[in-house]
Amino acid sequence: MSNLQTVHNGLGAPNRKLNQFGDYEDVTNMSVDDWDYRWSLNQTKFHMPKVHPMLQKYIDKLLNGKKRQTVFVALCGKTLDMKWLLDQGHEVVGNECVDSACRQFFEENNIPYTSHSLDGVDGALYTATDGSPIKLYRCDCFELPKVMKEKVSCIWDRGGFVALPVKERSRYALTLRAIMKNDCRYLLDCFLLDNSKFGGPPFNCDEKDVKQAFETFCKIEKLETRDAFTKWQESWGISSFVEEVYLLHPK
Repeated sequence: MSNLQTVHNGLGAPNRKLNQFGDYEDVTNMSVDDWDYRWSLNQTKFHMPKVHPMLQKYIDKLLNGKKRQTVFVALCGKTLDMKWLLDQGHEVVGNECVDSACRQFFEENNIPYTSHSLDGVDGALYTATDGSPIKLYRCDCFELPKVMKEKVSCIWDRGGFVALPVKERSRYALTLRAIMKNDCRYLLDCFLLDNSKFGGPPFNCDEKDVKQAFETFCKIEKLETRDAFTKWQESWGISSFVEEVYLLHPK
């Protein structure tokens, strides 16, 4: 059962701020159970039915001239980016908090799989049984340093940092730093939007926010800023939606 609550103002009347899922519940502090609830309702319009164009555009910068890398996909859902990375010859490690998302990824891409419980945390590890180099950790992202035995050489984050509660961003950054190799490259997709009108997710994330979370231990380069406003964002009641892409790597 979801623990999402409707936001009320001081007068007791609903503060009707539409969220991405099409209702007016407060989604600023979503838990693992809340995400599971949204997946159970098939409220997954955030799932992109194609490979993310920013991943394809900047894959060479992410790889930094290397081949057959271990690429971590943050809060991966069932993104087609993972199958594309597999087809490019890379090992893929994903993190997702919802079992059905993990199962749907393998089933929709015709990859046979198995799963078993993770030791010491509430979660499961999904792995391919046909030799495909992919594993998905189904657990709270903050538990990753406890369960991941490997460190990764690349990170692709197109829906993690901007979807988590804003108050958790610094903690999230430290969690990812713990799984990075020293030469890791981290491609981060962020958005500029007005959350005073739209309840999220995603949540506004400008360059100052990125630096506040990562600058202590990562070098940061902004790669692109582009207008990403579509009819979907218009339906949220906002008039501007800007995508920004960053490349990070440990200092």
